[in-house]
Amino acid sequence: MSISCCSVPDSGKMAANLLMHIPHASLHLPQDFWRDVTVDREVIKHNLRFMADYKVDELARDIDCHKVTAKYSRLYCDVERFRNDADEPMARLGMGAVYTHLPGSAQYRQVTPGRREEIIRQAYEPHHAQLNKLSQKIVTQHGSCMMIDLHSYSDDLVRKLFGYTENLPDICLGYDDEWFSGNDALKLKLYIEQLGYSCALNYPYAGALVPMDFYRNKMPGLRSVMLEVNRRVYLEGETVRPELVRNIGKIIKYIANELQGL
Repeated sequence: MSISCCSVPDSGKMAANLLMHIPHASLHLPQDFWRDVTVDREVIKHNLRFMADYKVDELARDIDCHKVTAKYSRLYCDVERFRNDADEPMARLGMGAVYTHLPGSAQYRQVTPGRREEIIRQAYEPHHAQLNKLSQKIVTQHGSCMMIDLHSYSDDLVRKLFGYTENLPDICLGYDDEWFSGNDALKLKLYIEQLGYSCALNYPYAGALVPMDFYRNKMPGLRSVMLEVNRRVYLEGETVRPELVRNIGKIIKYIANELQGL
């Protein structure tokens, strides 16, 4: 990847209706997590970082906007999944809202139906209650809400999950036509490419989370797009590259200030 020079907006007031959702950055495991675990702690320690959107929250650290960040690691509860396994495609791999398996099909914990509901009540429901309440409040106050679902990924994780690593972009944009237009996705893709990054639409990941009250009831006023950044772009070992923080800031500002149309 090379960074080219181009004329891009770098400042200006952030739109007041911007909401950042960061579901997979946490490394926190509550104490009750360990009672279900059936593998060595070193396996958990490795996968805790391997599966996290590691330090992706630092890419948005200087963005002054509403943010909802998951409290717990996805190894405990994945708030990005559908609540019910019957609705969640990844549940067939043991990776629904409450995981039992790691990428590659290795089981790491045993969770009874009753225990699953306990975890859902403790982690999943409070997160979505906060997201629903805040997104609706933003729409009420400002007439609309622009949500960015912020993630990162690694080539190795994609290989383990899907079995391929061909043409993986620096940045993946995930969207659904119902919540973000294809035309705006193309505009955003072009803007990202002008910054010097390769970009793909809905590859290797697709779609973007929508707060469940909006999703279920088809409520108006909300737009959502997923911004998925490849780790190779923003990490040097354990350190986040400063230029990426600046450029992600530009991308977020572009979404907030240029792609507000409903």
